[in-house]
Amino acid sequence: MSYLIVNPYWHVPTTVAIRDLIPKQLGDPGFFRSRSIRVLSGWQPGAVEVDPDQVDWQAYLNGRYFPYKLRQDPGTGNALGRLKFMLPNRFSIYLHDTPGRHLFKKPVRTFSAGCVRLENPMALANYLLGTEQPSAQALLEALMAGEEKRVISLPDPIPVYLLYQTAWVDEGGTLQFRNDVYGHDRRLAAALISEIAPERGDTYAENLSIKAPTGFLQ
Repeated sequence: MSYLIVNPYWHVPTTVAIRDLIPKQLGDPGFFRSRSIRVLSGWQPGAVEVDPDQVDWQAYLNGRYFPYKLRQDPGTGNALGRLKFMLPNRFSIYLHDTPGRHLFKKPVRTFSAGCVRLENPMALANYLLGTEQPSAQALLEALMAGEEKRVISLPDPIPVYLLYQTAWVDEGGTLQFRNDVYGHDRRLAAALISEIAPERGDTYAENLSIKAPTGFLQ
């Protein structure tokens, strides 16, 4: 992690635009404006803003081709909240604040499109920037209270490791299982079987049914 952004824009991924936002715009022609989402002519530098009323949204509802870019302005309703923590990578994954605080009360957390919502982003910002002193924290809070995007570089890059686990033993010694939402377990099983018994191959792995024992938390 090398820098964070105060009051970030949300550059909506094309898949999210087609799958989630266009249907809402079709259901409510004022949806984009009410959410401070702007339509740009493309992703290239110098792209111009387009009137959403002049776009045939129905034409892009069921396809992968989408020539426009959707961008949400900074603010209280921005999907990324007030803080975005950047760890540049080819998957465009980052950590961010969120206005959807109610989601942290749910036992299942797979609501994001691939990035990571933070329950306490301010605590992470304080840790990264060393802003425990009242004056420094007040400055950060003042920046967050505005609408202007600000980029703050970290004094030193911080390694970030994202782990995907569907089974583990917790601190109390209890074996925990979770659903394999990305389907990695089947691919891992196929790789292991190809090493142990190559002649059985992927066909055998596809027939595996990996389920948590009855009574364990899902």
